[in-house]
Amino acid sequence: MSYFIIQQDPRVPGQPTVLDCPADMDPEDWISGKLLAAPRNPLQLKMSARSGKFRGAIIRGTLTLFHDRFRDELLKLGIDNIQFFPVELENPEGEIETKYSLINIVGMIDAVDVANSVIEPREVGGRGWLKSFKIDAAAARGQRIFRIPHAPTLMIVDETLHASLTPLKLPGTWMLPTESYEGFN
Repeated sequence: MSYFIIQQDPRVPGQPTVLDCPADMDPEDWISGKLLAAPRNPLQLKMSARSGKFRGAIIRGTLTLFHDRFRDELLKLGIDNIQFFPVELENPEGEIETKYSLINIVGMIDAVDVANSVIEPREVGGRGWLKSFKIDAAAARGQRIFRIPHAPTLMIVDETLHASLTPLKLPGTWMLPTESYEGFN
């Protein structure tokens, strides 16, 4: 089975980013893979001043947001391990946009096939810097979207979900084979 990293496409100019995380939220919680309690409602976030006019299916920054269309497609495909929390997103012009949800992918899976991956050692120990990597399908246990402890900010999708999402041509997204990963994020 092949696996892909799904992300906001860095090649698209003017991609928006989330400026910061509210003081009462820890951004590390949102990449932990753990089930989270709903944040206060309405959750208000700001885009960075460098955010352009383009609005894609994914907005990254200190937190990750999915557009409502992307959320709806994932739900239609039976993806049930993502929590979605609506946000009020303030753009650089001060206008509020409401078509995005903060996401939490439930499921941190230690599924990197270390023997067949490139991992640069860290000077201070730890798992090392993940480069080109493969996912062990048995360790992934059939999960269609998940995060990995080696690089918890990455969102990994299996080839089945990749095949279902590709025809949708979700704007501003990029699905990169894990073997093509070069350590950037």
